[in-house]
Amino acid sequence: MTSKRFLKDLLVFAGLTLWFAVLIPWSGFADPDAFYHAKASSLVWQSGVIRAFPWLDLTLLGKHYADLHFLFHVLVAPATYLFGMFDGLRIVTILLSVLFVFSFAYSLRWLGIRYAWLWAVLLAMTHPLVFRLLLGKATPLALFLFIIGLAAAWKRRPWIVFVLTAIYALSHGGWLYLAGSVTLLAVGDAIFDRVVFGKEWKETLRSSMWKEALLAYAGGLAGLFIHPNFPEVFLFARTQIFTIGIGTPWQHVVLGSEWLPPEIPKLVASLGIWIIALIGGFSALLLAPSKDLDKKKASFVVSLGLIVAVLLALTLKSRRNLEFLVPVLALWAATIWSCTDAKRFMLDMFDNLKKLGKVYARIILGITALSLTALIGKNVLTIWDDFHPVAYPDNVYAATMQAISERAKPGERVFHTSWDEFPMLFASDDRLRYVSGLDPTFLYVASSTLSDDVKDLTWDFSGVSSTREQAWELIHDRLDSKFVFASKRNHQHFISLIESDERYEFLAEDEKSVVFRVKIELRMPNVK
Repeated sequence: MTSKRFLKDLLVFAGLTLWFAVLIPWSGFADPDAFYHAKASSLVWQSGVIRAFPWLDLTLLGKHYADLHFLFHVLVAPATYLFGMFDGLRIVTILLSVLFVFSFAYSLRWLGIRYAWLWAVLLAMTHPLVFRLLLGKATPLALFLFIIGLAAAWKRRPWIVFVLTAIYALSHGGWLYLAGSVTLLAVGDAIFDRVVFGKEWKETLRSSMWKEALLAYAGGLAGLFIHPNFPEVFLFARTQIFTIGIGTPWQHVVLGSEWLPPEIPKLVASLGIWIIALIGGFSALLLAPSKDLDKKKASFVVSLGLIVAVLLALTLKSRRNLEFLVPVLALWAATIWSCTDAKRFMLDMFDNLKKLGKVYARIILGITALSLTALIGKNVLTIWDDFHPVAYPDNVYAATMQAISERAKPGERVFHTSWDEFPMLFASDDRLRYVSGLDPTFLYVASSTLSDDVKDLTWDFSGVSSTREQAWELIHDRLDSKFVFASKRNHQHFISLIESDERYEFLAEDEKSVVFRVKIELRMPNVK
């Protein structure tokens, strides 16, 4: 690397770091799971590997816990010690996001694709991706491994693919995204060889990327075998992939919005930059293909198209797949443009515009430039609006949880109204046990009856309001809860039910929550 390129990359690194540091909220998080990752990382620093999860003993995590984000928590752990639990997570999130954007640019260079930093900077301004990057999760680390893994597979570096997928399996539960994408690359390459080059099937299979695909799966399995939570990690991963991801029990659990399908107009608007880039790229490929068109790049375009099609289908089922779809769209667009004579295409476009007259040409160019600027600006504003004002401040529920912590003994249970409250409660007090968390399906898998009863009581979805005796039987008799935590959002009926029962003592409330103590000494006779 020349000193000039090194200096340029250093300046880009500083710019991206500042960019993400400005966007990320420094007083809270946009996703409750960030509180879990911050607390888990802090516990890893204090006590080492988390081998059991007694805080959610009623769920699958209490019986077969596996830290699917183990290496991510190891990376964040020192930062929680140096900068504090929450700021430490934010700092590592920023650095990993920068690392991902760099990995994308360097992958393009490795693949011989032009204008690497142009595409990388556009990627860093794409709303749905940046939102996912800065949530305080393992997403940027996973995407770093994903993009490098795709590039390594196409460059026929099977052992690099093996190592990356093994690291992936130790860092994030979505390693099958990489293994599956490498498989699709192999399929696309084989189809291209057969159709375009006319190779016989034997020769096609012999020269295909079967080794890279096999080693991608082998690497993932190796990562699971050496995982510190082996063998529980296999059961945990199976639940995550098949029960939650594929066979989502919608009728029994209240899931987070990321699992819902996207609204098509919003999806198209959020991907506008890349839709325009793809339309322009295909137009340039049709009208001004490169004179020395690299057939391997053409094959890469076909193979990436298969991955885009599959990821788009998955995204239409669940919007969380956007975090994988956007980088592949960007890689696809960059590769398509690399197969064109972009300079000739642009000059031809200008020549055609000149035929309309200078005034009209300038108007059209001006409108185009303003539209693109507005589109990018809208992306940036949407990113900012998603994070500001902050959805979950660092001190969320601090006052109400303090009232519980001052009175609670270690190991006592807090009954709470929703699974997504758990990360904040856990971060506030790790001496106590809770009911459900991280995903409602973990409680449903452990006990579908208990899961349904908790949901019906706290959310009142059944249409038949629960009685005070039903609440007492669940909260006190079955779960032996000593305290009740209730969020004021979506749970007013439950709060009213508890307030009307003398067996619960009001402790504290704030703008968002209210807490009670179960008065065990005061028992009311059963009311038929």
